[in-house]
Amino acid sequence: MGDELDVHSWEMVSAYADGALDEVGAAVVERALRTDPAMAAALTAIEQQNMALKAWAASVDVRPAPLGVQGMLNRARTERCPCVNGDGARIKQ
Repeated sequence: MGDELDVHSWEMVSAYADGALDEVGAAVVERALRTDPAMAAALTAIEQQNMALKAWAASVDVRPAPLGVQGMLNRARTERCPCVNGDGARIKQ
């Protein structure tokens, strides 16, 4: 499925599914969806994939990291590299 579409068409359908197109681009894709079965099939495939990814993401363990790991992450965030000053800007050499 989708072998009939070129890369640009896939990108347009994907952007449409993500709501990333402006009004003109969305209108172009909507017109193509009504007349081109390959475009409609691509949209269906993308929407199914998005739903599967959302379901997978919802099933991921959301427990907080152990306190020891949280401490290591916090220390890593607060340590400063000697090549930057206190506000994070690079020191000119």
